[in-house]
Amino acid sequence: SKGSISTPRGTTKVDLSKLEVAALWRYWRHFNLVDSIPNPSKEQLIDVVQRHFMSQQMDELQVIVGFVKAAKRLKTVCK
Repeated sequence: SKGSISTPRGTTKVDLSKLEVAALWRYWRHFNLVDSIPNPSKEQLIDVVQRHFMSQQMDELQVIVGFVKAAKRLKTVCK
C-alpha cells in the first residue's frame, strides 16, 4: 500500500511513525515493553514498537475472519 514499505522477504513493513505519540505509548504499555528504555523519545518509541510489531506472527486468514465477525457484531449492535 501507499504508506508501507516492502521488505526483501516479501513481507510488508508498516510505517508506525505516522501514529501519534499517545498511540505508541498505549502499544508500549499494552505489550509491556517498559523494560526496553526507561523514558523513550518518540523516535525510540517508534523503533521499539516497530521491532515488536514486526516480530509478531499472525495467521492472516484468522485475522480477516475475526475482523469480519467483529464488523458483523458491530453492525448488529448499531441497528
